[in-house]
Amino acid sequence: MNLFPLKSNPFHKKTSLYLRGFIGISIITMALLWTGNSPYEERVVIIRYLLFILSGFIAFSMPYLLFPDSRVPILQLGNVHNNRLIQYFFSGIGRFCIPVILFFGVILFGDLQNPLGNLPGKTLHFLMASGLFGGLILLALSRYLKSGSSSQFWKESPKGREMRQKAADYFKFPLDPGSIPSLINTVLITFTGMFAVVASAVFSGWLGPVSEMLTGLIIFSVGILSLYNLKSRIEQNFYQSNAFYREFFGTDLKGREEADVRKVEQLWWVPRRLKPHVWQFVLQLDRVVPAGRVVGAGHILVWFIAYQKPDPQFIFFVWLLFAMAHQFFTGLTLNQDLAPHWLLRWIDSVLIWFLSRFWMQLRWILPMALSMNMQLFIFGTPDYNHQAIVILAYLIFSMLISSVGAVKLKKSLKV
Repeated sequence: MNLFPLKSNPFHKKTSLYLRGFIGISIITMALLWTGNSPYEERVVIIRYLLFILSGFIAFSMPYLLFPDSRVPILQLGNVHNNRLIQYFFSGIGRFCIPVILFFGVILFGDLQNPLGNLPGKTLHFLMASGLFGGLILLALSRYLKSGSSSQFWKESPKGREMRQKAADYFKFPLDPGSIPSLINTVLITFTGMFAVVASAVFSGWLGPVSEMLTGLIIFSVGILSLYNLKSRIEQNFYQSNAFYREFFGTDLKGREEADVRKVEQLWWVPRRLKPHVWQFVLQLDRVVPAGRVVGAGHILVWFIAYQKPDPQFIFFVWLLFAMAHQFFTGLTLNQDLAPHWLLRWIDSVLIWFLSRFWMQLRWILPMALSMNMQLFIFGTPDYNHQAIVILAYLIFSMLISSVGAVKLKKSLKV
C-alpha cells in the first residue's frame, strides 16, 4: 500500500475529475485538429519537433517539479526510503508524463484518413518517443536529486572553489555555486535529448524506423541506470537537495524573498474590485514557479519552430498549443495548498473568484499578440485570422479552467 501517493506540491497534487477530463479531452482534440488529416511522414516530423522542445522543457522544469517538498517531515517520520521513495517520485511525475504520452499516441495513431495504415511504423515511433521522453525524465530526476551534493562540492571543496575561480577569471564574471549544478544539468539534459532526436532521425534514414526506436530505448536504459546507481543513497541526496532548493528558491539575487518583489500596484490591467484577489493568486504562484521565465522560454521555443519555416498550419497549431499551455498557471490555483477553499469562501463570493482567475490570465495576451505580430512581420505567419482564433481559444481555455475552480469552490460550500 502506498502511504504517500502524491506530494503537496501543486505539480503533484491529485487533480479533480473535471480537470483531468478537461485535460484529456483538450489533448485529444488538439492532436486531432493538428494532425488528424496529416500524412504519416508529417506525423513523424511533428513527433521529432515535440521531443526537441520537450528536451529543453524537462531540463528546465524538473527542479520546480521536485523541490521544495513540504512533505519532507512526513516522509522522514514514515521512514520512506529506497523503492518507496522512488515510487513517491513516480506518483507525482506521472501526472506530467501521462498527458504527454497520450499526446504522442493521438498524434501517431489518430489518423482520420488512414487509421490502419503504417501501423508498424507508428508503433515503432511511439515506442521511440515514449522511451526517449521517459529516459530524459529519469535522467533529469537522477541528476537533480544530486544537486545538493553538487552544490556543496562547488561551494566548499578546494577543487570546486579552484574551478570556480578559474571560470570567473576566464569569463570575467563570478559564478554563484548554487546555480552551477542547475546550469550543468540543464545543458546536459537538453543536449542529450536534442542530440538523441537528431541522431535517431539520421539512423532512421539509413537503417529504418527500428533504429530510431532503439535510440529511444537506449536513452530510456540510460535513465534507468542513472536512477539505479543513485538508489542506495537516494534518501541522503533527496533531503540534501530539498534543503538546497528550499534556500535557492527562497531568495532573489539581492537576498530578498521573490514574493516580496510583487506589488499590488503592478496589476495595472486588473479592475480595482479584483486587484487584491488577483494579487493573492499571483503572489502564491510566484512562490511555486517563475511564470514569467516559463512563458518567456515558451515564446523562444515557438520562435525557434517558426525559424525552421514549417507549414503555416503547423505554426498555427503550435500557437494554439502554447495558448492552452498558459492555463497551467490557472490550474495551479485550483490546488488548496495555494488557495484553500475555506479562505476563499471567507474572503469573497464564487463569482468574484471566477473573475479573478480569468482576469489573472489576461496578463499574457498582450505579449502573445505582440509575439505573433512580430512573427507575421518576419516570417509571414500566423496571419490575422489565425491570430484571432488563437486569442479566442486562449480566452475560452481561461474561462473553462476558471469555471472548474468556481465549480469546486461552490461544491465546497455544501460540505
